Amino acid sequence: MRDVAAKAPENVARLAALFRVLEHGQAGTIRAEEIAGAGQIVAWHLTEARRLLAELDTPPTLAAAIRFDAWLLNEAWANGTDRVPAKRIYQYGPNCVRDSRDLRAALAMPAERGRARMEEAGRRRSVAINPALLDGRE
Repeated sequence: MRDVAAKAPENVARLAALFRVLEHGQAGTIRAEEIAGAGQIVAWHLTEARRLLAELDTPPTLAAAIRFDAWLLNEAWANGTDRVPAKRIYQYGPNCVRDSRDLRAALAMPAERGRARMEEAGRRRSVAINPALLDGRE
């Protein structure tokens, strides 16, 4: 990450210069607005680099739990429910939870934190999501 961040000022200067040339030609000086715009773009790229590099450094079991937790919340919001059937998870969930052993492993961490839990009713299994998460309270 340090390598990426170290190049940020140079990238801001280059982008600001490009903005200046594209908008006004080669004459004149770079204005504060052009530097601010370039800074916003570089800041976004730094945030994305940090996010992507953090994923590479995350242990696979933690990464699977994080991916699954985010998918569960999106799935619940999209369908207006607080339960997602295991069958749906196996079919449409992230690849890291497509079999029962992986699902149990990825669900362990959210279950520990009270975010979700497996429920069984006869042969039907579903993952129940903490309603406080769906209300945006947590």
